[in-house]
Amino acid sequence: MLQLLKRHWKFFLVIYSFYSVEAVVRSTSLIMEYDQRGVAIEAWKPFVWEFSSTGMAFLLVPFILMFDERYPIASESWPRRLMMHIPLSIIYSFLHIAGFVIIRKLIFMSVDDVYVFTDLNYTILYEYRKDLMSYISILLIIYAYREILRLRHGEAQIEKSDAERIMVSKAGTFKFIEPGDIEWVEAAGNYVELHVGDETYMLRATMKEIEERLGEMDFARIHRSTIIRRDLLDSIKPATSGDKIIYLKDGTELRLSRRYSENLNLG
Repeated sequence: MLQLLKRHWKFFLVIYSFYSVEAVVRSTSLIMEYDQRGVAIEAWKPFVWEFSSTGMAFLLVPFILMFDERYPIASESWPRRLMMHIPLSIIYSFLHIAGFVIIRKLIFMSVDDVYVFTDLNYTILYEYRKDLMSYISILLIIYAYREILRLRHGEAQIEKSDAERIMVSKAGTFKFIEPGDIEWVEAAGNYVELHVGDETYMLRATMKEIEERLGEMDFARIHRSTIIRRDLLDSIKPATSGDKIIYLKDGTELRLSRRYSENLNLG
């Protein structure tokens, strides 16, 4: 999870900023609505209601991104992949509701007040309708984010007539790169990102396809979403859950999954 946050911190910053602005707008709108109806309300309560909701939604975004990186919708099996998001959206809504209710109760309790959560069936239906739209919006933002990265970093493609090189493009300029120039690869939904020095190129391929292309002699898969060039491995240290942290010579920090430890002959 930490690696995901580090790799996509700009994406999460955008999401956090959007959620924060939305929460402020909704909070102030509620205060004005109550004032127009002549109903007295303490100004802090709408902010607690809205920020507890957006805060929980933000905490759940990384899990949606992780799931979509593993099972991207934009693939040959997209109908099945799309259907997988239906139960996930229900789980998302349940965690979102449970989370913001707990947060609100704790905050209200801290100021000797009581947060009342009534009419459970209606509230769940009402919140799921909103959560479903929020879930869809998050997915759309994720794919828009990837498309921006693709346009910014350039897109690579396997040149069928050239068995040794990979053609990449950036700002309308095409060139070829040698597979041995690639330092590491990471999954990005229905793309993989090829890291070559300071450049990053998006290649529409699966991790299995690029793993077969690069070969096992010079490259090693260390995670379901990561491949590294063996000669760039600098050091390894233990991490939680039996995994390990790998450091490349340029300081890049990546996770080595237990499942792929044998690829580096680490047991």
